[in-house]
Amino acid sequence: MREAGALRARTRVVADPGDLLALAARFPASPLVFWEHPAGGHAMLAVGVAREIRARGAERFAVAGAAAGRVLAAVAPEGDVQAAPRMLGGFAFSDAPGLDPAYPPARVVLPRLLWTRAVGRTTLTEVWEAGGAPPGDAHAKAVAAGLVEAPAPRLRAPTLGADEREEWRRRIARARALIDEGAARKVVLARRRRLVADRPIDAAAMLARARAARPGCFNVWVRPRTGASLIASTPELLVRRRGADIAASALAGSAPRAADRDEDERFAAALLACAKNGREHALVVGAVCDALAAVGADVAPPSRPEILRLPEAQHLATAVRARASRPLPIFALGGALHPTPAVCGVPAAVARALIEREEPARGWYTGALGWTDAAGDGELVVTLRSALVDGATLEVWAGAGIVEGSDADAELAETEAKMRALVAPYLAPVAGSGDDAAPAAAAAGA
Repeated sequence: MREAGALRARTRVVADPGDLLALAARFPASPLVFWEHPAGGHAMLAVGVAREIRARGAERFAVAGAAAGRVLAAVAPEGDVQAAPRMLGGFAFSDAPGLDPAYPPARVVLPRLLWTRAVGRTTLTEVWEAGGAPPGDAHAKAVAAGLVEAPAPRLRAPTLGADEREEWRRRIARARALIDEGAARKVVLARRRRLVADRPIDAAAMLARARAARPGCFNVWVRPRTGASLIASTPELLVRRRGADIAASALAGSAPRAADRDEDERFAAALLACAKNGREHALVVGAVCDALAAVGADVAPPSRPEILRLPEAQHLATAVRARASRPLPIFALGGALHPTPAVCGVPAAVARALIEREEPARGWYTGALGWTDAAGDGELVVTLRSALVDGATLEVWAGAGIVEGSDADAELAETEAKMRALVAPYLAPVAGSGDDAAPAAAAAGA
């Protein structure tokens, strides 16, 4: 699809169309991106593709960002310019092509229709070819019909067998060897599992259930023209830019949740005091600060980590603030930060070499999802707590950060718990699954 060309865009305030996730159901055959941060009061629904950018290679973030800037600069806006067109897309963990062409190393689209809601105000941006007829008023009057309550599918996961456990222990041992010899300080290892349901899986319904339980997360649904849908309910902001103001987050270190409030608080206190988790978290904070400083940002001293509570775990979290000394678009900032130690390791080159040698291609898992406008402002989040939905098949990934003192069996239990973050309500009991049925904890990061 052409990167640039003469386009026109019209943005106007519209009546509240209701739940934008439910509104997506009005476009069953169209590619779309849904993005929502309930706690932040921000939501978007992008439908159709007016322009598409693909990029690969180590500089794919910067290349895609520059191309997005050219596309948006070529759009002649009408109406509410403050809510002008945005481009949305994603970036893979690796710069090499993955197995699914719908999720290349970088893919960013300018949608035909974009509903944007913030602070109780909803706008609709429509994009069309210059010289063509502008859209009518039908889309401006679109109203969500509500998500259809269908019987929930039952997912069946294969039992975690002895061979898989032993292979995981061997992978941990190889990572620990790198750490013991001083070649690495942390390596994030990930596992993939494929689950099969008793009927086709409704990606929107699964995401709706996740966002209800995870209002502090970024909830995203990407449906390409063909192939699997990607859904994610991720707690981790990679970077946000608003003019010269930059925000990023560091998320690493974890503890289990408990139904009893006092016990839950004890887990949190132990997490804050844990030397192993503290070392892992400090690696991420330091890497984020160093990466922002390296691109000329004035980084404010980070505060002490706080506890972020999610249904599946509680994590150490640190907000990082910075002020840009020169304009750097959001995607270029993302490229400077990716991959953080939360999803790759330290040093990144050593950890990535082990990851790419031993794991199947991660695709967009542990990559980034986000948006940009013509000014270069926008957001990117880390693609965690995600799943690929294709008919009755669902693929999930989860990882664990391996540092000095990591225990293979504990890290395995953490990956199992994180894999259940989206799918736990749909899992059918597996006879004879033993401790595989209800792992105790989940780790932050991958």
